[in-house]
Amino acid sequence: MIDFDALLQSLPNVMHWHVLAACLGGVVWGMFVGVTPGLTGIMAVVIALPMTFFMDPYSAIALLLGIYVTAIFGGSVTAIMIATPGTPNAAATVIDGYPLARQGKARQALDMALYASVTAGLLSTILALAIFPVVAEFALDFGAAEIFAVIVFAITIIAGVSGDSILKGMIAACFGFLISLIGQDPIHGSSRFTFGIADFQAGMHILTLLVGLFTIPEIIIRGVEAYKSKTGVSVGDMGPPVTWSQYIRYWPTYLRSCAGGTLLGALPGLGGSPAAFLGYFLAQRFSKKPREFGNGSLEGVAGAEAGNNSVCGPALVPMMSLGIPGDTTTAVLMGALVIHGLNPGPMLFDDAPDFVYGVFILLFISLLFMALVGLGVVRMAKWVVRMPTQILFPVVLILATYGTYAVRGSMVDVIAMFGVGFLGFLMRIQKIPAAPFAIAFILGPLFENELRKALIISDGSFDVFVGSPIAITFLILAAISAGATVFLHGRLKGTPAAKIISE
Repeated sequence: MIDFDALLQSLPNVMHWHVLAACLGGVVWGMFVGVTPGLTGIMAVVIALPMTFFMDPYSAIALLLGIYVTAIFGGSVTAIMIATPGTPNAAATVIDGYPLARQGKARQALDMALYASVTAGLLSTILALAIFPVVAEFALDFGAAEIFAVIVFAITIIAGVSGDSILKGMIAACFGFLISLIGQDPIHGSSRFTFGIADFQAGMHILTLLVGLFTIPEIIIRGVEAYKSKTGVSVGDMGPPVTWSQYIRYWPTYLRSCAGGTLLGALPGLGGSPAAFLGYFLAQRFSKKPREFGNGSLEGVAGAEAGNNSVCGPALVPMMSLGIPGDTTTAVLMGALVIHGLNPGPMLFDDAPDFVYGVFILLFISLLFMALVGLGVVRMAKWVVRMPTQILFPVVLILATYGTYAVRGSMVDVIAMFGVGFLGFLMRIQKIPAAPFAIAFILGPLFENELRKALIISDGSFDVFVGSPIAITFLILAAISAGATVFLHGRLKGTPAAKIISE
């Protein structure tokens, strides 16, 4: 239950002008990073972290929370306008956002991304605030076997993004899983698939793969189109904004995707990228118009953005209650709390309950600031679509190359980006879908780590997966999801959604 006394006590500390100014500054910085291909939310938070040394705890967390939530939405701007996810969390938004932009409906896609992000973010924050004691207690029961079962459930979604052919989808997933194995063995520390290249010891960075997979093939294909037409290829006009009736129409989508994102956000280690894909495919499975998905569906954009932004509030729950970061960014947030003398864990609620509630209030305020700043960014995005292709895509290529290099300062990452890009281009030609590739790459390390940890704990016995009520529940849900996927595949076979996913 919510401690309303602690909630009211936190308000005076939160509503100081310098705390609100820090929050707004974080939102602006997070938006800039989000719309810049190659930069990530974690990079933005890390860059801002030294500034918090000279701030009070409330101002420090306000700055970092503003960056955290806004960078996620900012990545959708370039995903929609130029098929380049500004952050990994925006990868699912490309599937329907970019086709909408090419149809002259970029404004609708951007508006829907913003409104869905803010709506789901506010809902998940309220939900996390209301149920974090229960969620924290529930999360204590999650071990390797339980997390593995959750991942299996998430992997069943891969087949739902297989386009016209489940076989091709599984081939793509295998490619993604194999590439995720590059680097050091997480248990024994031995090298795998590094080919003697030292930079591969840390594995392939997720941004390197996503930029290569989605951006490079698009640049090649659009460049060929521009050459053939001799006139250049236009993304399209901005078009009209989203109407009130359109926004209201997708409330069931916001709620479903928010529920999925909240669940994944509360589970340590999963993060926004799987939540975005889960939100997208929940929207697809329950849609009355599944044939529109992939061909430019506002509902698809709403599902993806509601999914990835709904993880923020819930991800704070295991961080503050258990001292377990929900994702990489919350790990940095946890470090910021420690710097200011606040130790995340069960005792934090007893030692500083007003601060805990203040964090959720600041997250709420950050989302409201994001809505205001986002409206301005949406209106400025028109300059992107009006830029000639001959200028736009070389700029995109430069930004993608620089961003990929800046992540780890490695030319090997740049070469790997172009290598994945060429592979992605061949996949486009052969109609092999990119989405299962990306999902398998994201979930592959988690799948392997939790499986091996569970088997080590159980001395190699698979009984550990059926002996846990939580694990068996999620495995049953995985079986149901797989069956639903087969049914959905029959509904979508030969549709525009299947076609765009396969591309």
